[in-house]
Amino acid sequence: MHTPLARPGMTVHRCQPEVEFAPAAIGTRVRFMTSFSLVVTVVISAVIVAMMSLERRPPPWPAWLTVLVAPAVVGLVWHGSRVRGYRLTDDMLLVRRPFRDVRVPWAQLQEVHRDPGALGGARKVVSNDGLGAIAGRFTSKRLGRFRVYVTDPEYAVVLRWPAGCLVVSPAQPDRFVETARRHLVSGV
Repeated sequence: MHTPLARPGMTVHRCQPEVEFAPAAIGTRVRFMTSFSLVVTVVISAVIVAMMSLERRPPPWPAWLTVLVAPAVVGLVWHGSRVRGYRLTDDMLLVRRPFRDVRVPWAQLQEVHRDPGALGGARKVVSNDGLGAIAGRFTSKRLGRFRVYVTDPEYAVVLRWPAGCLVVSPAQPDRFVETARRHLVSGV
């Protein structure tokens, strides 16, 4: 928990309580991409195993390594891409992820609103488009360049700063917008 510098005996008052929001349940797009990636990985591994069994000589070790490593890589990407939650604190929004939380300061937040069509027409710049979550950098005519940490685009909430946008998908988007607007109004 972040608190301002305080002297001994000094009482510190928080402007807003910390609030935790669960991510929206995995949506159709993420579910499809996860299933598709898993099926492709299993099929490729099965083809490699079948090809190795047709040969009369022992298969080379890189072939077996591919069969073992490919599913592990898909699992690692899936685990690392997930969004575990969103935490609103006094001075920042934390997008909670398995390996590293993304910290976004509230300073200069200009606008927050629900927008289920936020990803419509958006192009990927650098992203994971659905394995565990939709996460990364996108661009669109409507939002410009923006970052995304979404589990279901139907629950999308857009937060706008002078330097860009962030799109998230809390399970309770209207409550999230209301809570984030309190941070906006309080000038935190």
